[in-house]
Amino acid sequence: MINKSLLFLLLSFCIPPFIIAQEFEKINGCVTAHNDTTRIAYAHVTILGTGIGTVTNINGDFQIKGNFNLQKDSLVISHIEYEKRQIALTELLADTNHIQLNRNKYILTDIIIIPEEQKNKIIKNVIEKIKSNYSDRLYQSEAFYREVQYDEKTKTYSRLVEAAMNIQDGKITAPISKMKCSILQFRKSDNFTNEHWGSKMLKKLIDLPNGLHILLRDNSIRGYKTSKREGFHNRLRYINEKKLDSLRILGTIRKNNEDIYVFQYSYNENSSTFYVNKNNYAVLQFDFKCETENLTLYKGTYHFKKIDKKYYPAYFSYESISGIRSNSEGLGMSKTSLTFVNYNLNKKTFKRLRNKHVLPKDVDLYDNKMKYNESFWDNYNILLEEPLDNKVVSDLEKKDNLQKQFKNNAKEKFE
Repeated sequence: MINKSLLFLLLSFCIPPFIIAQEFEKINGCVTAHNDTTRIAYAHVTILGTGIGTVTNINGDFQIKGNFNLQKDSLVISHIEYEKRQIALTELLADTNHIQLNRNKYILTDIIIIPEEQKNKIIKNVIEKIKSNYSDRLYQSEAFYREVQYDEKTKTYSRLVEAAMNIQDGKITAPISKMKCSILQFRKSDNFTNEHWGSKMLKKLIDLPNGLHILLRDNSIRGYKTSKREGFHNRLRYINEKKLDSLRILGTIRKNNEDIYVFQYSYNENSSTFYVNKNNYAVLQFDFKCETENLTLYKGTYHFKKIDKKYYPAYFSYESISGIRSNSEGLGMSKTSLTFVNYNLNKKTFKRLRNKHVLPKDVDLYDNKMKYNESFWDNYNILLEEPLDNKVVSDLEKKDNLQKQFKNNAKEKFE
């Protein structure tokens, strides 16, 4: 029998050094505000000059792992409401590194009354510059998708879906149908959703896309060249077609030495707010909602980040009515989010997604079956312990804890 020490030595020579480094290089941290110690959720944390990154959870915590150099590389933390900070990795040697950010010192000016021609010019510049401001070549990104359903009347969460996604996209001018998504890892809770049969039938009749594709389709930047049907309610096009009658320039803010227009458009129950870089007319963020006096029909927010002089998706979220509950329990609502983690902008270094790997847009993600990889989720940078809201966890753990649900709901295909 081979001596254990000799066996370990042999394996050490067989395993490439970079694999060992990937397991070793890990940074844990917590991001808070400098002035009031507020924990900062959804801050972007990246290793400078690489595609390695993550996002802080709702408690401001993060863990980042990868093949980076602890002696030479730097960590960059950014958030739209705080000043960007860069720190050498040599300063982050603690088990948990506490990082503070200064809040942006900007003030929204009063509403600006400007001539109709100037408002038209701003919108036209935004639309005309999309082609040069956003992606103009094929790229892939890894993103974390989360979907929770809940009952609007009882405010009770009824199911959870989480997935690590590979998203392949190309030129900003390409149809949305060219975008491809595949699932890298997947897990789901038990399903306590009690949807009315008529609501299920209606979804089949109108061929409603799943939550992920609705989230991607409703991106007014990515869908500005698409047909009205494919682009759904493209807000930029809608504003332009309505001749800007209800457009207001709320003012400007200053962030990272750049002036940003803040303008708002309202039409009946719909309203949209856009944050536009005054220098290059790039949309950095836009928020929208449609609501009545008593109910929000849908709302969303879309954030973008700059990489190598182009802007790419950073964080999307969408909340909307998703069905009618049985027994007069009220409306079913759905909350979805997509956080983009890593980017690969060199098409020579990634394997293109083929149609057989693509997730169908009309299949409910909950119906997906995949073996539960506990090790992957335990080490996934974007998740730490309990990133979910405590109420989501308590509502779903009616019978078993979530970890057991994840395992049980992955068994049937592999037993």
